[in-house]
Amino acid sequence: MMSQPLVVTANRPGLFARLGRPSFASVARSSYAEDGFRGFFRGLGPTFLRAFPVNASAFFVFEAILRLAGAEKVRCPLLSGL
Repeated sequence: MMSQPLVVTANRPGLFARLGRPSFASVARSSYAEDGFRGFFRGLGPTFLRAFPVNASAFFVFEAILRLAGAEKVRCPLLSGL
């Protein structure tokens, strides 16, 4: 997330109104026109490869803490009939 410094916005209050922001539909149209349907999924593979080790280690730590706390030996009375 980026923020604009307060000094710049105070000196030029109409700056953002003049720049304008593209809509979601216009960005999607230009992405489709440039790269086709595959353009929507560009970068998805590296993102999965980056996220996998982080999420796997988080699950590993969570399960290890549950084992250390003995939480997996506790039975829930509401689910015992299932």
